Amino acid sequence: MNLEELFPYSSFREGQRDLTDSVYESCKNGSRLVVEAMSGFGKTAPVLTGAILAAEEDDNRIIYTCRTKRQVFRVMEEIERIQRKTPLSTTYLFAKNDYCLLKEMSRFPVSQESFKWYCSFNVTNNLCSYFMNISLMNKEVNSLVKEFSSSVRSHSKFLDTCRSTHVCPYEVARLAIANSRVVVTTYHYIFDEASRSILLNNGRWTPAETIVVIDEAHNLRDFMRDASTTELSFAEIELAIKDSRELYMERIESSLVEILRSLSDFCAKNTSWYVEKNSLIEKISGSHDATWLPNIAFELSTCSGVAWQSIATGKNLPTSITRVGDFLRALLSSPGLERTVVAKSDRAMFLIDTDTSSRFLGLVRDYKSLVLLSATINPSDLFLRSIGLDERTRIHKVNPNQTFQARTIIDTGVSTRFKMRTSEMFRKLTGKISAICGAVRGGVGIFVPSYSMLESLRPLLLDLGKSRNLLVEARSLGNAESEEIMRSFKSTPGSVLLAVQGGRFSEGEDFPGEQMDASVVVGLSLPPPSPTMYAEYTQSGFGKHDAYLVISLLPALRKAIQSAGRHMRSPDKRGLVFFLDSRFDDREIIEMFPAWLKQDLHEGDFQRQEIEQMVRDFAL
Repeated sequence: MNLEELFPYSSFREGQRDLTDSVYESCKNGSRLVVEAMSGFGKTAPVLTGAILAAEEDDNRIIYTCRTKRQVFRVMEEIERIQRKTPLSTTYLFAKNDYCLLKEMSRFPVSQESFKWYCSFNVTNNLCSYFMNISLMNKEVNSLVKEFSSSVRSHSKFLDTCRSTHVCPYEVARLAIANSRVVVTTYHYIFDEASRSILLNNGRWTPAETIVVIDEAHNLRDFMRDASTTELSFAEIELAIKDSRELYMERIESSLVEILRSLSDFCAKNTSWYVEKNSLIEKISGSHDATWLPNIAFELSTCSGVAWQSIATGKNLPTSITRVGDFLRALLSSPGLERTVVAKSDRAMFLIDTDTSSRFLGLVRDYKSLVLLSATINPSDLFLRSIGLDERTRIHKVNPNQTFQARTIIDTGVSTRFKMRTSEMFRKLTGKISAICGAVRGGVGIFVPSYSMLESLRPLLLDLGKSRNLLVEARSLGNAESEEIMRSFKSTPGSVLLAVQGGRFSEGEDFPGEQMDASVVVGLSLPPPSPTMYAEYTQSGFGKHDAYLVISLLPALRKAIQSAGRHMRSPDKRGLVFFLDSRFDDREIIEMFPAWLKQDLHEGDFQRQEIEQMVRDFAL
């Protein structure tokens, strides 16, 4: 089979065949490739085609990683099209929590944080019949594994099938990994030390026979930083004290009281954000011998007695206790690690691995080939340096002659700067958003910098819900809830989506055709000053301006650009993009915009009538 026969569509778009060739060559020769292609170009199909053909020829496997679960589903849609043309064994893998059927029968709601303990307790004590049946029903399980890996089905249908067979869906998915040519999963299974062994130790392929594809790679540095940062707030310790008291764990309670008192005293006497690790450990240990703190940390983090109490009393596991233990264990293992820094604020302690690039390289160095995909890696040299890649990494930039027909409007009359978030400013923002929604006939996506901003704007936009189908993203949406929001938005013409930049709907979700005619990017999501940011700045190894770009500005700008391009999914698409914040009206920022955002650019403080006129002139 050749590339044309494997490609899931009848023909290649302009630039797609060249991209397919680049991916194929990189996967064959074991090199690193960074692909930059505008949103809507259609990267997934050519990348899969090139990688799959190379993997088939050399008997390799592919691990395709995405930032969110919804992006996993988008990749699986393309794989389903490929499976119509040729047999291809494939598996997708989410977190264990997303598969659990036992918790449906729990007497108490099982939180995501406590799920690890809930599952481990039930499995090790033979209380989960779904898991036990994996070894008892070999014939049925083998049939499910074969069915799961040979065809793509919705997650809900897969759960229904496993529920009717009464076997654990996660174990079925995990067993399917062993002989799957392609595994599609989230970042955690590659970049989380505790999870990556599931892929590495579960299959016939070694890392040297594995091709790794990382989608939305502009998120890598932020993801790696967040994944290697452990936080412990004083409020959490207070909650752990309360929980241990209610569970009659007197010795643990008294130890936690002592730890809280020591930390509070230490922070009161040290005004700097930076904390010397050994001094902190000595302060917490106090007059106890050297074994006291490690023993307490171990007991808090394992907490088997609390798990039994939780099951017996029908109460959720108090994860506050285990979080204190996890932080203390991480702290005790950190003194020999120079790149690990302890920082503090008035309310919390932070343990931060500041050498993101070394950690990234250490996790990917053994794989045969690495393919990174993004629509926004400009400036590319800073992107490479930020994750530790050097000039030997090949960059494939897709620059088709055709471009989107987009009009970009930067409104300088509003801002979401923290000091400017007044009731008057929110009124002005709401007025401009209302004017846009009133003038645009099709769907509108409104993307704000944070959930707190979303909650502030939501009540002011309720009037939109009287004339349009208004859908709002929440902090902890499950898969089913997300699917229902997307179904409602895409099936109801003229819907309005209120979502968060960098959230589940702002990247990896496509709104082609007339589903969305305008995206409204409200504000620049620059991170607020924090101890973790100070630690990154001081340890980054960049100059002052480059550090600002890598750590603060570029991540915020990439979220904005990703949000802006949600509805621009094909070269013949016409669409409007509004940036509502004066901070976008900066030459350095505009220079970093992709070309399609700069071709028809308007800047100014626009009134309602002017906004309506610009929309009419664009003839949407």
